[in-house]
Amino acid sequence: MQEVVSSILASPTMIERNLYFKDGVLFANGYERIVHGGRGDYVELMFDQIQVDLKSHFNQIVPRVLSDEDFYYYWMEPIGREEKVYWQCNYVGYADYKRNFYYISPKLLIPFDSIELF
Repeated sequence: MQEVVSSILASPTMIERNLYFKDGVLFANGYERIVHGGRGDYVELMFDQIQVDLKSHFNQIVPRVLSDEDFYYYWMEPIGREEKVYWQCNYVGYADYKRNFYYISPKLLIPFDSIELF
């Protein structure tokens, strides 16, 4: 895990760095930052950076715009895949997650120093 996070953090132009799933499929064009929280490290993204279609893990209807949800996040996943993507609805006390941003664990992504293979 530390190798993955270190590779991502070492990137000099983080916002322009493409992110790939472990099997080489493009997940996102760039990202905003890495968030360090009580439950680990997460890559923060805006909706427009994500290059795969997402659906609710629980097959629920997901709004296009957040309103006053009484929970912290929607559990999303790419269609036909199982990687967990959080769509943050509310603030939490253990990390600086921002409302309406998306988060994915760097463990689910290829470290940046391996990307030139694709």
